[in-house]
Amino acid sequence: MKKLIYILFSIFLLLKVDIAVSQNKTEKLNEKTKKIIEKKLIKENIPGISVSISINDSLVFSEGFGYSNIEKKTSVYPSKTKFRIASVTKTLTACTIAKLSELNQIDITKSVYSYLDSLPRKEFDFTIEQVGGHLSGIRRVPSTEKYSCDNKYSEKDFYKIFKNDNLLFKPTSNFEYSNYGYKLLGLIIEKITNESVVDNHKKYILDVIGLKNTLPENKIKDSLTSSFYVRDKKKNIEAPCLDCNFKFAQGCYLSTSEDLIKLGNAYLYPNRILKKESLIELIKTQKLNNGMKTNYGFGFGTGKDLYGHFFYGHNGAYSGSRSILRIYPANNLVISILMNCDYEGIDTLATEIAEIYIRN
Repeated sequence: MKKLIYILFSIFLLLKVDIAVSQNKTEKLNEKTKKIIEKKLIKENIPGISVSISINDSLVFSEGFGYSNIEKKTSVYPSKTKFRIASVTKTLTACTIAKLSELNQIDITKSVYSYLDSLPRKEFDFTIEQVGGHLSGIRRVPSTEKYSCDNKYSEKDFYKIFKNDNLLFKPTSNFEYSNYGYKLLGLIIEKITNESVVDNHKKYILDVIGLKNTLPENKIKDSLTSSFYVRDKKKNIEAPCLDCNFKFAQGCYLSTSEDLIKLGNAYLYPNRILKKESLIELIKTQKLNNGMKTNYGFGFGTGKDLYGHFFYGHNGAYSGSRSILRIYPANNLVISILMNCDYEGIDTLATEIAEIYIRN
């Protein structure tokens, strides 16, 4: 009995030492990450940044830097401060469609006209999958739409304007990133379910994994929503008013960096939202008709960073904001970065941070 107790005690001590070493290592990596972000914040005059990182589904780093509101000197809290995630929203729409596919309510290989029979016909037919991969030939935005708050374009104008907006190319012959196409996907979701695309996001994703701080942006901002800034002669000034009318299938969502980590892990680990097979189909890069890979699946960008590490996820950019959600499946690493300005180097920052944790 004494021998057994001694063995168990020895194992306990070894485990304790191993945990302490691991914690010490993570703290050193986090310190490197913190220094990189602080340097970037000062050098680039970025108002506020929120960064969260998870490894093996555990949050290892989550800190706010700078201010969510410069004038009030409001701190950034990764669990509470909401930033614009912009086109990261497209992953919500893509996953909603994938969920409806699992429920046998939609077939992404079918023509969009199979679900929207009143949609004005174009010279070429195209599938839901091609729209989701930006291969349909639909232009980036409707010809009459604006992002400023003097926008007059709305959902009621969709069919009329769509009829007049020509396709840019024959489907799958080229790649053209298209918010317009995601409006179309949102309409298909609403037609199938008789519920708004926002309600579908909530039902199939947000409520399922408990994202309480991820929601559509509206004109009423609470104290935990960041202000947004653009650069004017090296000075940060308030960003112009953003119109979110009829833009929730493509963007116009707010979230925290910690909520995005939960979302990223749901895109990494099967059966939280989708089956493994469904996740693979979303992430798998689509191809042009000449065989060239687009490095974009269905609602997810894919590729290798500067160090050769494969990742998938999405970036977002609206006036006064930048966002990124990156998932490195080989390392079970998820990184989310949110900013309240137009800083163009967010990809480089994400790559630098990822390399700290991957190489160690």
